[in-house]
Amino acid sequence: MKMSNKNSSRLLSPYTKGWLLLVMCFSMVFTQAQNSSLDSTTVINVEPYKPFLNEAHKIKSNPVIQDTFKIIPQLRYSFLEKNMPVSFNIDTIKHAKVVGEPLTKLYRGYAKVGYGTNGTTVADVFYNSTRNRDYAWGVHAGHLSSSGLKDVGRSAFSDNHFGLYGKKFSRQFTWKLGFDYDRNAVHYYGIPDSLPVQYTPSEGIQQQLLNKYTGVFSLSRNFTDTNQFDYNADVKYYHLKDVFGVSENNIQVDGRFNKYHKRELYELGVKVNYNKLTNDLELKSTTSVGLIPQISTQTSKWKFNLGAGLFVNSQQLLEEENDFHFYPIAEFKYNIVDDIIIPYVGIKGGIINNNFNTFFAENPFVNADVLGVLNSNQKYDIYGGIRGSISDKISFKTSVSKQKIDNQPLYVKEHATVLQNKFNVIYDEITFFNINAEIAYQQLEKIKVLFTADYFAYEAAKELEVWHKPEFKTMVSGIYDLSDKILVRLDVFVLGKQYAKIYTTTATTEGIITTPEAKELGGLVDVNVGFEYRYTKKLSAFINFMNIGSVEYEKYQDYATQRFNILGGLTYSF
Repeated sequence: MKMSNKNSSRLLSPYTKGWLLLVMCFSMVFTQAQNSSLDSTTVINVEPYKPFLNEAHKIKSNPVIQDTFKIIPQLRYSFLEKNMPVSFNIDTIKHAKVVGEPLTKLYRGYAKVGYGTNGTTVADVFYNSTRNRDYAWGVHAGHLSSSGLKDVGRSAFSDNHFGLYGKKFSRQFTWKLGFDYDRNAVHYYGIPDSLPVQYTPSEGIQQQLLNKYTGVFSLSRNFTDTNQFDYNADVKYYHLKDVFGVSENNIQVDGRFNKYHKRELYELGVKVNYNKLTNDLELKSTTSVGLIPQISTQTSKWKFNLGAGLFVNSQQLLEEENDFHFYPIAEFKYNIVDDIIIPYVGIKGGIINNNFNTFFAENPFVNADVLGVLNSNQKYDIYGGIRGSISDKISFKTSVSKQKIDNQPLYVKEHATVLQNKFNVIYDEITFFNINAEIAYQQLEKIKVLFTADYFAYEAAKELEVWHKPEFKTMVSGIYDLSDKILVRLDVFVLGKQYAKIYTTTATTEGIITTPEAKELGGLVDVNVGFEYRYTKKLSAFINFMNIGSVEYEKYQDYATQRFNILGGLTYSF
């Protein structure tokens, strides 16, 4: 059914018509507004929507409570004692063991025999106990002889030795007993070339034969506690007699007592020496007694020692002397770098005991019949130097010193006899300056090298020179071990020139005038090389080449030493 617009308009109320009219007016206005503000640009968004918030404006100030009344609580603590029962069981554990290098096997015996040019014969036998906590003992017998030089008459010599010792160890003490017998023979072959032929015998040159018996006893307390008193004592006695009836008896006692108190070590040394020489001079005995109190203190960096030597010396030569001597003793060491550089400086002095035994050991051609014995007085020995180590293989030591010694023994050829082949001992006051240097290198047991050098500047108070004292001495010694199978040894000795006292006679109208002069004795370069081949650990063979340069040298005036010689032999351990 269709209805005309006319009829439909009639159906609307006046109120409805008004609202429709109003809506139509707003629609037209809104449509017109949109049409007027729409841009013709097309925007295509290809990213997702990312919402964000604008930065908020925060209030930065914190609220503060304005309160003038504060309450501070009082805290109190208390402990509640309650014993908790604890029980445990002790189990035994095995003691710790330090595993180190295995001990080298020790053999009880060692024998060495050899023979060489100039009829040189050598033999040594050692027999000892092995490792033992309670005791140690040993026996030694040795022989060395040679027929000597062929062009100077009879110059044979021989040295024989027999010794035994025993030691007893306890927790606190060590005892030692020893006995030695020595038999030494030499010939006075040092006859001057200036003597006429009829005074130069080729045979029957006088022989000196010396027999010496020595006994030793020592007691030392093992230093187990620094709070306890420590001490040791050594007593030595010997009797010797030569082929001419000269005899000597000597007793020497050395003791030391010390104790630590805090960092200081207090020590008292005692030295007693009695010597009686019986010969044609019929002099009295020489006796020296000394007390040496010392105190030392140290830290990890330095050590200082201070003391004094108080000696009484009784002796007789031209007149009887009983003198008291005082010697300052001081030494300071400073460890700059841990055992790498250690400088030191000090001063000391004392009595040096002389006797026929020490003279014979240094110069066996002394005339014992007219020998007078005096002890030497070392007035001072001022020294300083540096010692240390460059690495674990190289160590060194250098020093300089100046000494003054009164009654220094010097050897002078006797000129009043026909053969002039013996030495008299004279005494003089000497002053000398010494420079010493030592360097040692060791690479385990494979390579060992030692170098030493000494320079001396002597000055005598009465004599023209300090007789038979070389100006310098140098020594180089080395051992090379090739796989513990072949050993090579090298020894080089260099001695500077020295002087001997001679007399010249001049005939004048007033008579014959004898004038002392100084004769220069040349130096020496002595090179020795030795080889040892170890066939087994027990058996080895050796050969030594001595004085390879065949240098002629007079250690003492008119007493030439042997030139080039060879010595070979075997060694055996059992």
